[in-house]
Amino acid sequence: MKKAAIYMRVSTAHQEEEQTIENQKMEILERVQKDGNILLADCEYKDEGWSGAIIERPDLDRMRADAREAKFEVLYVYDRGRLSRKFVHQEIILDELRECGIECISLHDINGQTTEEILMGSVMGIFHEYERVKITERMRIGKVRKVRENKKLLGYQPKYGYDYFPRIKSGPDARDGYFEINKQQAKVVKQVFEWIAAGVSKHEVKRKLFKMGVPPPKGKRDQWSGGTLDRMVRNTTYMGDHYYNKSESVPTKNPRNPEQKYRKITKGSRKRRPKEEWFHVEVPAIVSPDLFHKVQVQLEKNKRVNTRNNSVNKYLVAGLVECACGKARTGDPVSNGSSYYRCTDRLSKYPLARECHEAGINVPVFDALVWRNIKELLLNPNLVVEKAKRRQATSPLQNQLKMLTTKLKKLDDEQHRYDKAYGQGVMSERRYKDVMYELNDKREALVAEVSALEDEMVNQKPVTLEQYLDGTINRVENLSFTEKKAIIRKVVTKIVATKQEVRVWGRIPLLATPEIETINNNENSIFATHLLNERKVGLNVSNWDCWLAKCG
Repeated sequence: MKKAAIYMRVSTAHQEEEQTIENQKMEILERVQKDGNILLADCEYKDEGWSGAIIERPDLDRMRADAREAKFEVLYVYDRGRLSRKFVHQEIILDELRECGIECISLHDINGQTTEEILMGSVMGIFHEYERVKITERMRIGKVRKVRENKKLLGYQPKYGYDYFPRIKSGPDARDGYFEINKQQAKVVKQVFEWIAAGVSKHEVKRKLFKMGVPPPKGKRDQWSGGTLDRMVRNTTYMGDHYYNKSESVPTKNPRNPEQKYRKITKGSRKRRPKEEWFHVEVPAIVSPDLFHKVQVQLEKNKRVNTRNNSVNKYLVAGLVECACGKARTGDPVSNGSSYYRCTDRLSKYPLARECHEAGINVPVFDALVWRNIKELLLNPNLVVEKAKRRQATSPLQNQLKMLTTKLKKLDDEQHRYDKAYGQGVMSERRYKDVMYELNDKREALVAEVSALEDEMVNQKPVTLEQYLDGTINRVENLSFTEKKAIIRKVVTKIVATKQEVRVWGRIPLLATPEIETINNNENSIFATHLLNERKVGLNVSNWDCWLAKCG
């Protein structure tokens, strides 16, 4: 009798509702009992609603940790696909179990003991993965074909304002899937369109909906967001023109919490497909085309007159500044011509009371302060001298000469192959002469380029370190706003700012000295530490040499 553990997984909420975890468990327990083993109370592992493409799952990690501690001797799974959808992940987990001396028994796969059986099990794992990919693709193609041919909807999450009635394949009630207007939600949709068409701002629409007690579509918040409203009033579905296959799932680019270890899905973002891949499907209209187009005109008008979209207001570090509360700070111009970086908490929470009360920070003062410190860092003599030395060691002319020499070597190799082919009678004399004529022309052109480069290198006056330093200083001092912004985007990764302190995180090339360096002056301190081929910088500024930003 061995100490047994079981691992189960289902990937969707639909599967959870169908109790497939329990179905797996019943079949596995029968096998455990048949083998005469005993299931330990704390060795039942299950991940419900987790994609098999993700190897980082809470109970899978717990099972692997318990295996290393030898808490059980044999692991039972319904099939290898429960461990992972990916073959390489399956092999990683199975190898770990073997190294721990733990047997893995799959109810629907070959459980290998000999080398040949292990190989066959691996081959089956590869075919499982391949078949799953093919099934997924067949289903997608089948849906697209049916929508294209029948102009009907299949398997859909309806837009706010609609209810979706799924397709019934057969029987007396057989039908295609279709949208039906949800009268209560449709009133809200039409009201929002009418407000926007009348010139009401989205900010005010949020307040009106909150006052009316209308919850947002998903109901996860008490108030509507500006993004939800914007997507609604730009969606052609509401005037009866719906498009299928408009977007596809892609890996999440900017997760809200990058440090979160466990994620149930990997493809959390959407990417729009080319318009020629969309399929038009008519649905009941909630608003008239005339009202829809009036709203689009009003949105464009709002965009033109909105001070936030006015190019006069320049924000050097826009998109990089965060508040101490963790939310972003965005540029906010006011009527008197001033502008401030303000915490977005007041916007995201509106019309609820905001939780963060950090004051706004004057944009010109803040931008000047950050740029001055970044500039001092970039003009550090040690950094500039090291860059100059690297440039001298690998000049552009030397790189170009090396490239031309490589091309000449390739021509020689090519000629050798043709000589061999002609000598063996594979190539005719006429063809051989034509090819040699072309090769000689190419060689003469390359030799001329090499000669010109060598002459240029002989006559080139070397740039001294002092000249390089002076030129760098002069260039940095005369950068345009666009150039400064581009440099900051490359150097700075994050800025956290309050009225009392600014902390800037960024990356700069390693200086020549390998040791950790601290540079102090009367205004700020820069703590620099090595990070692979870059330097991670934390810049603490506690004293403002201009005026404090006015309260927002």
